[in-house]
Amino acid sequence: MRRIFLTPLMLAGMASVSQPLQAAESDVVDSSYVLPDGERVLELRIDVPASLDDTWRMFTRAEEFRTWAAPVAHFDVRVGGYFETSYSRSAVIGAPGNIRNEILVLVPLRLVVIRNVQAPPNVPFDVPTFQSLQTAVHFQALGTSQTRVTLQNAGYRADAKFDGVYQHFLAGNRWTLAKLKERFERGPTTWGAAAPAVQPASSASR
Repeated sequence: MRRIFLTPLMLAGMASVSQPLQAAESDVVDSSYVLPDGERVLELRIDVPASLDDTWRMFTRAEEFRTWAAPVAHFDVRVGGYFETSYSRSAVIGAPGNIRNEILVLVPLRLVVIRNVQAPPNVPFDVPTFQSLQTAVHFQALGTSQTRVTLQNAGYRADAKFDGVYQHFLAGNRWTLAKLKERFERGPTTWGAAAPAVQPASSASR
C-alpha cells in the first residue's frame, strides 16, 4: 500500500512500504530532547553513504530532489527563497495546493532552516501550529563518502495540538531520512502517475 507521510522538510513524502526502506529506518537515530523551559525539540539523524556535496545537492537542487522525495519540485535556494513541491505529477508550480517552505537560513554545505508557509488541504494535523515551528537540516561530513544528516524540528510546547504535530513528524522525519539513504543505496524513485490521498502517518505502517 502506498501512502503520503508529511514531514517538515518537504511537508510530504511518498512512501511505498518495503523491506529495504524499513531496514533503512532502523538506522535513524532519535536524539530528541526537552529544554529546561519544557520546549521539546524533535531531532533525528542518519548517516548516508555519500559525499557531503552529493548529499547537499539532494536537498537543494530540484532535479536531484525529484529523484527521491517528490515528482514535482521547484527551488529558489537563497535566504528568503523557497522550496515548492507537489506529489501530483500533473501539478503546476504556484498552485495553492502545493507545499511551500520559506528558507530562513542557508549556510552552504552545512545548514538549511525552513518554515512552512503553504500546506495542502486536509492534512492530518493543525496547520497553524505546524507553521509556528521551524525545521533545521544539518549536514556533517564524516569522511569522503559518508555524511550525517540531522533534522531538528523545534518549538513544541505542552499542548494537544503540538502533540499531534510532534507524533506525525516523528514518523515523517524518520521516513524522510530513510528515503534519502535508500536513494543512495538503491537509486532514483520511480513515481506513479498520480499521488494517493493523504493518510495519517503511523509508526506501525512505516
